[in-house]
Amino acid sequence: MKKTENKALNVVEQRGQASLSPGQKIFNALLRKLETERQLLAAWQEMIPLHQQYYANQYQPLMRSYHALVAQLVRLLDDAYSAKGLSRHDQEKISHIICSVGAAIIGDSDAADLKRIYQMHGGADVDAAEGQQEDFAESGQETEETDSDLHASAEYQREHARAAKRKKSAKAAAKEAKQQEELHKASQSVREVYRKLASALHPDRELDPLQHARKTALMQRVNIAYDKQDLLGLLELQLEIEQIDQSRINSLSEQHLQHYSKVLTEQSAELRDEIAGMEAEFRMRFSLGLQEAMSPLLAMRHLKSATKGIQQNIHVLKNDLLAFEDIKNIKAWLKSYHI
Repeated sequence: MKKTENKALNVVEQRGQASLSPGQKIFNALLRKLETERQLLAAWQEMIPLHQQYYANQYQPLMRSYHALVAQLVRLLDDAYSAKGLSRHDQEKISHIICSVGAAIIGDSDAADLKRIYQMHGGADVDAAEGQQEDFAESGQETEETDSDLHASAEYQREHARAAKRKKSAKAAAKEAKQQEELHKASQSVREVYRKLASALHPDRELDPLQHARKTALMQRVNIAYDKQDLLGLLELQLEIEQIDQSRINSLSEQHLQHYSKVLTEQSAELRDEIAGMEAEFRMRFSLGLQEAMSPLLAMRHLKSATKGIQQNIHVLKNDLLAFEDIKNIKAWLKSYHI
């Protein structure tokens, strides 16, 4: 993953300067924060397709193989259930094992005999349970939507009534006007940087074919950054084309720094939301609980560890199946099995 070089954007303390101003410090801190968030987002974007590919090509085939072996075990134990020499307690253990291991594969299998075996040994009626869950989910959703609509409607009416009676105080109105003005100035700051870049990079003014192609590519990046209100990206482009330099950054006024910092703060919040959304979707897709620590690095590490664990389980289960062809080995194994 390529690291974005934005260190030159930092305001640098000058000789004879006691220290950076509060505005300069905030600006620098926001740049560092944005760089960290950019790298984290890039790491998620890079990891997810690799994870999906590994999951589909490595993990899922092994899981199918493992489930097929478990199905063999269930059938083998069911056949052994009626063997001579097994005590009632041994039979209870077999039923317990079948229900324990079978529950993980019955829902994913279309084999009628597996469902029959599972239910015969005390497992729940799979088809009935699935139907009840679907009915419950649909019923619950309808009820939830109806209750939610009624609640939202009532709440809207109450809020509308309160708003109609309530008048804004002069202080509140002034505060809102100030906030709107700050937002407008922040937006103007982004537009100001965009205009300077557009003026310098307009490809139609360039006759040289190579320079025309270069400016066209740069202008596309400018437009993408402007559409996203990506002030950091626009400032980096200004540095790239040498439209600004370190002295220009150091001499930014406190007013400019304040406006820039407001936009960068909003950018940071948007990046965090995007990262949180990607992580939440990833957790939901692979059934990962919120209590589990998660990062792009940990996600791949967990998947590879789980894959290795399945490989080991397959190896053990294959050996067990070979051994269990002899009923004596099943009897010996059941002696050490505790319910």
